[in-house]
Amino acid sequence: MNFAAVVFATLSVAFPAEKQKLPCVERTYVIGAVEAGFKEPVVLHPPAELAAPESPVVPPVTAEVHRTGAFIAMMPVVHGTNTFTVTAGDMSLERKFLVSFPDPPPDPNAPPPKPRDPYADLGISTNATFAPKPPRDRPRGEITVMLDAGHGGSDTGAISPHGWKEKEVNLLQVLALDEAFRAAGFKTILTRSDDSFPALYDRPKLAISKKVDAFISIHHNATFASTDPRLSRHTVAYASNTNGFELAAAIQPYVASVMAPVKNIGAQMRSYAVCRNPVIPSTLLEIDFINLPDGEADTWEPERRKKVADAIVLGFLDWLGR
Repeated sequence: MNFAAVVFATLSVAFPAEKQKLPCVERTYVIGAVEAGFKEPVVLHPPAELAAPESPVVPPVTAEVHRTGAFIAMMPVVHGTNTFTVTAGDMSLERKFLVSFPDPPPDPNAPPPKPRDPYADLGISTNATFAPKPPRDRPRGEITVMLDAGHGGSDTGAISPHGWKEKEVNLLQVLALDEAFRAAGFKTILTRSDDSFPALYDRPKLAISKKVDAFISIHHNATFASTDPRLSRHTVAYASNTNGFELAAAIQPYVASVMAPVKNIGAQMRSYAVCRNPVIPSTLLEIDFINLPDGEADTWEPERRKKVADAIVLGFLDWLGR
């Protein structure tokens, strides 16, 4: 995408959103955008509620501005109502949001939560063993991969500084990945090809009903509100069982190679609903961070999406032992 062609006549703030309720934090990141190439500083005036009789003036925070016009800064907050102002030249924007108060301490006598049963969640027999291993004995044209664009519909996922939604970025990457897998001779099925929202467990259920050989879910990350995205950018592949981990571990090095110098934290185990499929190897890839100006800019480049798609296919071939 040519960010120079993106013109913001007024100042915008993507996060925190107006009237958004944040968890209990002491500070939050603020992201937004001005016109690409904007030369003046973007200044955050922290919440007026931070002021106190002994310290009535809360010092402003200068936001770091990216070449695309995206800006980012960390800002202190208070529990309850927060009202802050952002200024850029003669432009000004006020934003009001809420921060949760601390939760009461947990009940030490409360029983621990029961672990999820993936067989029960997906309505399958505990004897099911459909596709536990890579289909190494079949030609590519007989191997089917299900590609899942995370989020969709009313579930937007993460938000970028320009206000673009993760669900859109995920779908663009999946469409590029679909093209790459088909060009390599594999069959593919998409959980969604538009702005719809298949229910979370319907995605692995569809994989089971279609008897696919592998399931790959594409996501783009964002930090917790109190974490500075500039310090957290990485790429990672997740799985929830041994079968999925082998797939994730095969793909992630190839993705990391095209994402460099973005930090690679490898393949990791995490209990995500779409990965808990016990009969189909499944992985969830967090490609990049879109709440970071650099991550946003790179994610929207078609050339980068193609490189990532080609890398995933190479990792898949490695998983097949080819």
